[in-house]
Amino acid sequence: MAEQCSWDSIPNSGSNEMSDFLRLKSGQNYKIRPIFEPVKFLKYFHKNAGKLITAIVNKNDVETLKAKFPELKKPSLRFAAYVIDREDGKVKILEAPQSVFRPIGASLEMTGKNPGGGKDGSDWYVKVTGTGLNTTYDVGMIGPTPLGDEEKALIKKALEGEDGEFDKEKLKKLYKVDSAENIEEKLFGDGSSTSGGSTNASSASEPKDAPAATAAGGGDFDNDW
Repeated sequence: MAEQCSWDSIPNSGSNEMSDFLRLKSGQNYKIRPIFEPVKFLKYFHKNAGKLITAIVNKNDVETLKAKFPELKKPSLRFAAYVIDREDGKVKILEAPQSVFRPIGASLEMTGKNPGGGKDGSDWYVKVTGTGLNTTYDVGMIGPTPLGDEEKALIKKALEGEDGEFDKEKLKKLYKVDSAENIEEKLFGDGSSTSGGSTNASSASEPKDAPAATAAGGGDFDNDW
């Protein structure tokens, strides 16, 4: 399972059940409103038979997989968070490298206000330029945007669990950690056990030895809202 993290912990370097994903494209500008707090995880990107396959890895399995598959590149540190896409007003999941999330996290350090809070949060712009390894992101705050009742209702609906109740852990559950065996099959197998192509979230079950995610903040929807 992905690990819950606070906005100020982002390093400087280094289905119907799902919400829509906000995919950042080169040459485009985006306006977003972060919600709650992000999750972080290590993710492999590997080409197999011409298809880009991804898998989320437990950091304890990285060295073992590297020894077995020397051609496997180092996994990327990734972050994901719920956001409101101001283009269409929908609640979506934004997954991106730390260079996108770090400026948002830095605002918490500077102001002491939670960027994803219902009362203290703000809108942000993201400008994407370049492609591939040369992609760069210009990220900046637009201004405070306390959430209204209609937006809160949309958020609560997007984070509805299987039991119909608000589930603040839903994003962590979506970004499950793949077991080493599943990663091997996904990245180097014949593709029969995967849907193929690039995916944002892992579909494999969480391994028993996966580290327990640490929650930052509680699961009460009304907290800071």
